[in-house]
Amino acid sequence: MRFLHLLWKKYTLLCILTLTGLPLTILGWTGRNGLYKDLALTPLTQPGLTLVMEGIHEGIYPWGDLFERGKKEDASQEASTEEGAALIAAEAVSDEAVTAGTASTAGSGTASGAASGTGATTASGAAEGTTAGAAAGASSAEASSAGSTIQYTEAEDSEVKEVKTIPEGAITGDPNTIPEGVCNPVMQAEDYDVVNVAFLSPDDTEYNTDTEGIFAKNGIYFRLQEVDPTYFADALFIGDSRTVGLCEYGSFKENAAFLAKESINVYNVQDKQLWFTDHDGEGWDYTVEDALDYEQYGKIYVALGVNELGIGNSYMFYEKYRELLELIRERQPNALIYIQGIMHVSEEKSSSDSCRNNTVICQRNYAISTLANGRDIFYIDMNPYVCDANGDLIEDLSGDGIHLKASAYERWDRSLLENAAVVGE
Repeated sequence: MRFLHLLWKKYTLLCILTLTGLPLTILGWTGRNGLYKDLALTPLTQPGLTLVMEGIHEGIYPWGDLFERGKKEDASQEASTEEGAALIAAEAVSDEAVTAGTASTAGSGTASGAASGTGATTASGAAEGTTAGAAAGASSAEASSAGSTIQYTEAEDSEVKEVKTIPEGAITGDPNTIPEGVCNPVMQAEDYDVVNVAFLSPDDTEYNTDTEGIFAKNGIYFRLQEVDPTYFADALFIGDSRTVGLCEYGSFKENAAFLAKESINVYNVQDKQLWFTDHDGEGWDYTVEDALDYEQYGKIYVALGVNELGIGNSYMFYEKYRELLELIRERQPNALIYIQGIMHVSEEKSSSDSCRNNTVICQRNYAISTLANGRDIFYIDMNPYVCDANGDLIEDLSGDGIHLKASAYERWDRSLLENAAVVGE
């Protein structure tokens, strides 16, 4: 030990060079066929440590191989686990084709006409939904209506990156844009310039459409389609006097349940006793919470908005409507929710009443349409079935310009039958 101490004291620099140079030389020689295989080495004129120094200059660090090796091992283990999960999922779906190669569930399309369209929309034109979100090469996929399809994205090295189950009958698309045909467009109407602007919100008002929770847009949608009356066997209709008429004169009374009352509005609907009629035709007074706790429904239809046209502005109406939907989703987590657009009033009423007019109605319909997500909350608009080319309620269908005659409820029935979502598991 004394000898080493004296050697270090007398030849300190030489000792340092030896202690550092020797390991680097060994590292260079051992790595000449691995880490430094791309670097040239002349054994007779070039010591091994020069490979290490040249490697550092080129961005190849002697400790980098250890980290890269660890990453590769972790990635390999993760890929193995994910690939196993994909194979198990694929085997669980009998007789289903598993999408191979590189596939991604994207989609394209324009926003649901809920926010678009100026002027009037004819009944026949607005009632017909067009199919958007068309496939763009191999980057778009649509689930089969014959059952759930397992879709996965596969990288070039065969590592499974994503496993997704698409429900039966669903389509996929841009998570931020609801495809056409998934919700109805908001029908526009003639503006007769009689509205009291106190009942409107500014044109640039932004409505909070949430990207989380019950209003989530996750890129999976269901198109509206035609169904038969049995579809409404597990439905609940909530609304005002117009829904009372639907219960009395419509064709779904033997199938659906109803919770409705004259003069009710979105501001007091949660506080009042409404008349509840169950699927068997029995009736009694119930609150909204009572009705939502009575049983679990498959579909819940909401139709409110005419009695509060002279209360607050469109954003205030939207906020209270939103609260109602949140209550419904809390008590009915699995139900499809249908936001029914407020039915327009007649030309006589719309052109003479500063609050009960179609200008206010159209703006409020747009506001509540933004709460739909196209997966379990849908906006549907029955106005094309009862309005003329100017967007006014057809005079012959109403006695007071606000409510439908008994014989006209067949049109409302038809709008519901032709605009329903069939959601698979």
